[in-house]
Amino acid sequence: MLGSLYKKGLFVALYVCFPALLKADPLSLSQAPLSVSRSVAPNVMLLLDNSGSMNHIVWDSVYTEDNNGTLVWSSGYNDSVVYNDWSDGNWQSRNTVFSSNIGNCTNGGKYGENSAGAWRCLILPAPEGGNTRYLGNYLNYLFENHGVNSSTVDLTSGANALSADAQITRMETVRRVARKIIDETPNIRFGLTKLGKWDGNSLDDNTVAGTVVAGCADPNSLPNPSNTGYTHKNLLEDEISALTASTWTPLAEAYYEVTRYFRGIGASASNGFPSGSPIKYRCQKNFTIILTDGLPTYDATFPSSDPDVPSGRTVQNWDGNASNDGTGGNEDQEGSNLHLDDIALFAWDTDFKKSGDDAAGISFNDAAFSRQNMLTYTVGFAVNNQMLIDAADTGRFDNNPADGQFYLANNEDTLLAALKAALQDIAEKSGSSSSAAASTGRVQAGSRVYQARFNSADWSGALLAFDIESDPTNPNYGNLKEDLSGNVVPAFDAAFKIPGWNARTIISNKANVASGGNSGIPFRWGQFTGGANSERDRYFNNDQAMLQYLRGRNTSDSNRDVSIYRARPQSSGKYNNLGDIVHSSPYYVGAPSARYTDTFESEKYSEFAATYKDRTPMVYVGANDGMLHGMDAASGVEKFAFIPGSLLPKLRELSEPNYVHKYYVDGSPTVVDAFDATNQKWRTVLVGGLNQGGQAIYALDITDPSTFSESNASSLFLWEFTDANDADLGYTYSRPKIIKMRDGKWYAVFGNGYNNTEVDGNVSTTGDAAIYIVDLWTGTLFKKITVDTGSSKDPTSANRPNGFSTITPVDVTGDNVVDYIYGGDLFGNVWKFDVSDADTSKWELDYRLFTACSGVSCGASNTQPITTPVTVGRSKNGIGHMVYFGTGKYLETTDNNGAAGGVQSFYGIWDKGATVASRSALLEQSIISEVPISVINKNGTPDDTSDDFQEIVPLRKTSNNYASTSNLGWYIDLVPPGNNSERGERLISAPVLRGDRIIYVTSIPADDPCSPSGDSWIMTMDALNGGRLNHTYDIDKDRSFGQGDKRFSEGGDPVVATGIKVASGGNSPSFMPGTDVDKVIISGTDKIDIVDLYEGDNVNRQSWQQISR
Repeated sequence: MLGSLYKKGLFVALYVCFPALLKADPLSLSQAPLSVSRSVAPNVMLLLDNSGSMNHIVWDSVYTEDNNGTLVWSSGYNDSVVYNDWSDGNWQSRNTVFSSNIGNCTNGGKYGENSAGAWRCLILPAPEGGNTRYLGNYLNYLFENHGVNSSTVDLTSGANALSADAQITRMETVRRVARKIIDETPNIRFGLTKLGKWDGNSLDDNTVAGTVVAGCADPNSLPNPSNTGYTHKNLLEDEISALTASTWTPLAEAYYEVTRYFRGIGASASNGFPSGSPIKYRCQKNFTIILTDGLPTYDATFPSSDPDVPSGRTVQNWDGNASNDGTGGNEDQEGSNLHLDDIALFAWDTDFKKSGDDAAGISFNDAAFSRQNMLTYTVGFAVNNQMLIDAADTGRFDNNPADGQFYLANNEDTLLAALKAALQDIAEKSGSSSSAAASTGRVQAGSRVYQARFNSADWSGALLAFDIESDPTNPNYGNLKEDLSGNVVPAFDAAFKIPGWNARTIISNKANVASGGNSGIPFRWGQFTGGANSERDRYFNNDQAMLQYLRGRNTSDSNRDVSIYRARPQSSGKYNNLGDIVHSSPYYVGAPSARYTDTFESEKYSEFAATYKDRTPMVYVGANDGMLHGMDAASGVEKFAFIPGSLLPKLRELSEPNYVHKYYVDGSPTVVDAFDATNQKWRTVLVGGLNQGGQAIYALDITDPSTFSESNASSLFLWEFTDANDADLGYTYSRPKIIKMRDGKWYAVFGNGYNNTEVDGNVSTTGDAAIYIVDLWTGTLFKKITVDTGSSKDPTSANRPNGFSTITPVDVTGDNVVDYIYGGDLFGNVWKFDVSDADTSKWELDYRLFTACSGVSCGASNTQPITTPVTVGRSKNGIGHMVYFGTGKYLETTDNNGAAGGVQSFYGIWDKGATVASRSALLEQSIISEVPISVINKNGTPDDTSDDFQEIVPLRKTSNNYASTSNLGWYIDLVPPGNNSERGERLISAPVLRGDRIIYVTSIPADDPCSPSGDSWIMTMDALNGGRLNHTYDIDKDRSFGQGDKRFSEGGDPVVATGIKVASGGNSPSFMPGTDVDKVIISGTDKIDIVDLYEGDNVNRQSWQQISR
């Protein structure tokens, strides 16, 4: 399209969401992606060691096992023996008593005497009384480093007290940490298993060695439905608090019992085992975290038969390597039997659910999720041994690509960190979501796709770069480039290319009292006022470390402690400082490439383009870490970041350890080269919104990346426009457009967004929808045009505020100056604004073009909301324009319900200069059938036996009705055969016009949480009547369009498919013309689909211009 300066990312990752509001009337909105609410929480079993050794006192943080002291004690004392606390004043080992004269000690101090006869007394922590255990070497350390000759020193209180962490046992530490983890991780289905029972004096090895005291379940579920005040979380907390260190250590036996529980086959002996498997969905991930402080004891007894152990194999030697299974012998000897790694591998290899349907009614044998198994994580508490490492390292086997992790801990802080790290790794194995952008307008050397992702478990982000195969002779031409093994590997992930916290270029803006406007500032401590109720107080709790944390600092020093803030994820020793990217589409900006003539402005555009032809290519994307990021497109290194000033008051929430997701810079940026008449120069300007992140639009000068520095903050930042400037501005779900208008000036124009009646100090009194025309260089509001259709005219009678999403400026004269602006609102109206006069007083609302509803007349139950941009094209006879749009929304929490929104449609309305009264004036098209096709190999030959095949997803056939002279456009209801309106198919992204065809992607919310983003279809239709085309998709992959692509028939003749199922997410398509075919890039939740599409007729014909920049 003329006027589109850069190939931009048209994808909006997953779905559009908003926050909950204080007022009852506005939309009921969410602060997290709606698709996440449909995802399946993993099962995580905590297998906690409650053996007697867990009564060991936790070591002082500076103690190490090789720091044993140099004191030499009188005979009878053994460094390597474990000593209990004693009630009679004597050191007591587990087997012998070393008598000591305690007459010199005071206040219950414990006595030690070295070889020279000098005595020292310590008052030691004894949280478990006589059951508290001390390692002899640790006692040496304490007496040497804390004891004083001929004195009693109190290590429990006062000036010499040990830290609180070193005054509790390992068991109490585990109790505290486990309760904290469960409290802070509500999106995991935790369970709890403890080690076996005592028979009074010793472990009864005929009793099951592991007891699942709490099965895996949702934290708010009710163990006893009649007790509505007692949740599964309460049960877990109570069972954790009740753990006592009193058993042997049958780790493998206990883990084996966990596998029986997950398989739903019952315990191998009776001990109160939960009934049934906790695996509810075929896609559900299952994990066990094993925490222990030593090697196993009494750990060699397993059932002689198991339904998943074939003849000739045993579960205790599942890996087939008896050499690592211990020495055998007395079972009370630590490590005599080592089978934990065998059980861990058995848990991975075994399909826990071999039959039946999951909670979504789909077979557990679904090919997409062929095995429900388990991955193992181990945590050594003051112990580091090969058994624990091997148990987590199932990936050492050639046929197993998966690994858990082993972690080491010595105290409460390190144990908490270890468990958080395990849960973080679990989260990273539980999926993400994505959006994408292309780097070039054609498939050529250097072509690249940039895909944004988020991880809902820790709310981290990713920006991946994928190269496109540009060799036309390669069978993979136009697709993501593969390595020699056939795997698609990203060129980089920019999340791990962010410079150190102090080296980053981060700017923000705040009010400038002198000018009355806003000024760009470096995001540094010195830029904010101090004192009570100051900026430092309001934004950062008067803590400079918080600001440094927000800049990306992850490690503390003696001056700044960032450990108290939310931990960021790590990979290969590197921190991920990029926040989640949900709805912001990456935008690629290379050399200036607009089609302006040199007479368009007073300065030649060609000279500007020549000056900056070699500027650094960049990718810009907003993230929910509070920043717009600018990444070097070649290397992925962050060059620049901007924090909108309106977000400063809520930045500190990002640092909270119990962070609950919120949106920040969630909107997509727009970039255009525009002429600054005041300074007589061309500049490249980025304008962006926040979506649900806030009620603001901002503008930056990004002309020259070489000037990106904090010292240039005042020149890089242009302005920020918020609801404080105008109360009708809602959450800015309008992607701004940068345009030149008939008065010769450049403006940013945008819709008002949603929920402008939120009670926030700047409340709209009408709830009207409006468009804003703002001076591009100053941010001053030049004109606001409202439509008198606010809350009082809500068609549902719910008094919701109305709002525009992204509006569409149109140039009908071909001179790169806008004549009309179109926009669709939440109430289903398409409006036309006339800005074609040089006299700005005549810029006004022209008329309502159409109201969308799924019937001839509109009512409360069938009005169809419009939440995506319209697309405008030429009409068949040159009179007026065709206006294309789809209906539906994915904004509110109830929109996950497919039936909630009713029937949605796609329209092509002929704008002849007057309102189109109803759909009775339109030609109807319909979806006739949906069928899958056979598999083909990559060379296009039908072959369902080849190892090199590609399955083609279902195709759609639509009607081909012909228009009459009375039709004022056309429509198609997004209802498949069988009138299954409850699927809720809708549009949540912009349609694209390519020559004589209109292309759009639909979205169907998932009823099945194993497919949380649902289904999507790319539809390609005749733009003028919505009918079928002669050519659409290259189904047989032969890079041509012929009979092999016509998989339907009608009247005995083969016909093409109108729709093809693609990556889920409902994202707009992006185009990369190639040799013989167009490449259509569609980004989904877990992949990028590239569809080969017929280029179309008259694709380069331009009779007018839709300004989509």
